[in-house]
Amino acid sequence: MTRSITAILLLLLPFLEIAGFVFVGRHIGIAYTLLLVVASVIIGMIVLRRQGFQALTRLRQRDLPRDMPAERFFGTALVLLAGLLLIVPGFITDAIGLFLLVPFFRRLVARRLASRVVVVNVDAAAQPRDPPPAKPRTIDLDSDDYRRDDQQ
Repeated sequence: MTRSITAILLLLLPFLEIAGFVFVGRHIGIAYTLLLVVASVIIGMIVLRRQGFQALTRLRQRDLPRDMPAERFFGTALVLLAGLLLIVPGFITDAIGLFLLVPFFRRLVARRLASRVVVVNVDAAAQPRDPPPAKPRTIDLDSDDYRRDDQQ
């Protein structure tokens, strides 16, 4: 049920954005409407440049704790989404983008998303939690213990 509502809203979004342009254009004029759209694109680019790239850097760090809370992960992803929504022309997407930039609301949405999703660390198998042994283990094989298939 939720997926069908989301699909319908995504299909209606362009029509709602056009209606928003017409409504705002009638009330404040076309020049100010276009100025608002350009201003929102500039704000979105600034958000992506400042906060977005810092957020991506934090997400890509290798020394993050292995049990990085999903709420923090989604909070970072929502900042990126907010910047992208501000760049997309339209007043509804701008309102959602500005809404996601407010830390209180962003934490609320991140908490809601984190409660429905499990974040798995793919590198956990490659980097176990146990400390590495003090002395590296060596496997000593004789020539009879292995065979190479690439040489015939």
